Amino acid sequence: MEDEQTTGQSSDSISIGDMLPSASVVGLIFSIVTFAIGLAVGYYQISSEPSGAIFSPSMLSGSVICLISLLGGVLAVWHFVKEVNPYIKLGQGAALGFITGAIMVILTAVYGEVWSFIDPDYTDKLVEATIANVEAMEMPDAQKDAMIDSMASSVRQQNSFLTSILWGIPITGILNLLTGMVGVKIFAKKEDEETF
Repeated sequence: MEDEQTTGQSSDSISIGDMLPSASVVGLIFSIVTFAIGLAVGYYQISSEPSGAIFSPSMLSGSVICLISLLGGVLAVWHFVKEVNPYIKLGQGAALGFITGAIMVILTAVYGEVWSFIDPDYTDKLVEATIANVEAMEMPDAQKDAMIDSMASSVRQQNSFLTSILWGIPITGILNLLTGMVGVKIFAKKEDEETF
């Protein structure tokens, strides 16, 4: 009877405080995974010879990291449904997804700041590797110089704490807001659904 009371609660009684444990667990796991992938690819690019390819490993890893982080909203809803309340509305799933995305971004930015104390030259090495890759490309010098300036600035901004937070929370938050709604459709029970 007690189990029926805890799992049978209404979705109307769900608060942000109820969502935080699921958002925190999933956000922590995904932030570690995405940061580790980004770091590994960054060091791979630093240690490899410039290829002159337009698509460098770090550019491609950004897409892979984005796709991986999309799963955060879905998995946060799955965790919430399994551990807290099987009844969650679409808007609540959206909020849970957004909170999960925000936690991922904040933790990843914090890891980046901590890593800058461990390896203070990481960003400079990554910029140098990016410049070396562009210099190896076969294109006119004027175009090459413009591309070097643009890419060097982009790499420095991506590794900036404030830029990571200001751009990351809205983008990752909104993407996970959408996947949180998908998670509700996949994992949540409908309130009028009876189980025997």
